Amino acid sequence: MHDHVPSRPSDDIDLRNSTPDTSVTNGSVTPSAVFEWLKNEIRPVVDDRIDDIVDDSSFSERLMYQIRTGGKRIRPGLTLTAAELCGLDRDLALDLAAGIELIHTYALVHDDLADGDRVRRGEPAFWEEFGQCDAINIGDMLLAHALESLPEAVIPRAVATVRTMTEGQQLDFDFTNRRNCTVEEYLTMVWKKTGVLLDFCISAPQLASGTTIGIDQRRLGRLWQAFQIRDDVLDLEQGNGRDSIGNDIREGKRTLIVVHADEEKIYDILDKPPTETSGADIDTVCERFKSNGSISFARQRMKTNASDAMNVLAALPDSHQRDRLIALCQFVTERGTSPQGQ
Repeated sequence: MHDHVPSRPSDDIDLRNSTPDTSVTNGSVTPSAVFEWLKNEIRPVVDDRIDDIVDDSSFSERLMYQIRTGGKRIRPGLTLTAAELCGLDRDLALDLAAGIELIHTYALVHDDLADGDRVRRGEPAFWEEFGQCDAINIGDMLLAHALESLPEAVIPRAVATVRTMTEGQQLDFDFTNRRNCTVEEYLTMVWKKTGVLLDFCISAPQLASGTTIGIDQRRLGRLWQAFQIRDDVLDLEQGNGRDSIGNDIREGKRTLIVVHADEEKIYDILDKPPTETSGADIDTVCERFKSNGSISFARQRMKTNASDAMNVLAALPDSHQRDRLIALCQFVTERGTSPQGQ
């Protein structure tokens, strides 16, 4: 019997008349405080646990390469905070956090290879450093180590999560051959590609502990969609941690911005081979995105989704962990950092 991941959140927000609710506060926990917490408290302990997991491998240096290039450890932060709300044993929670970060890292290694991205977090992408064959194989190894390290109670959901992630990645590939993608299809794709692993960060501690924390995860799932929408926007901005702007344009990606613009001139450029897409082409598409309001549309969608998710979290009983989850939501949508690199 297969475990199933949740379906994507329902799309019932009217963006034409929707204003993000700014009344939700996060107590004494600010996004900047969350950044310091992730950097100083979460990343060291999670990276040490990952190092322990892969230490007996003959390929540990390559397995740790992507981990050591940086990242914010958003997923471990979510996992450990949810684990605290569940009262889960700290050692077991660290296994969950490390395993989930390994799944994320496997996806990054394969994603950079598939997209031809040469830079990740300001460093050479794995395939650029070690070659394409190593990227495929070490990526698979990272996934195997992840599944071995996770508690048995969450393995069926973990496998279903990875399966759904690969479906989302394939949809992303397939959409590059289409000119008629809808917003609904896009949201389904990003839910599968990015959202389900973030959802697993919240559900895994509950599965491992046998308790629930009372979060409406279908509504919270809108935040996970906002993660990927933020990535769409960041691809068009300087200082995004990649080697250049407009990589999604070169790769022909059907982002939310493209779906909203829906112009033949834009599709003509997107359909060019990456090597034939010029800087002038990138500039043309970016100007069209700005002039027709597509970037603003994506930013508004991201903010509205994040606001709705924060309202879900605000309904939880007052606690430091609740405030931290709200601050994490604000952190990932306000900072100029790619969610795929976090």
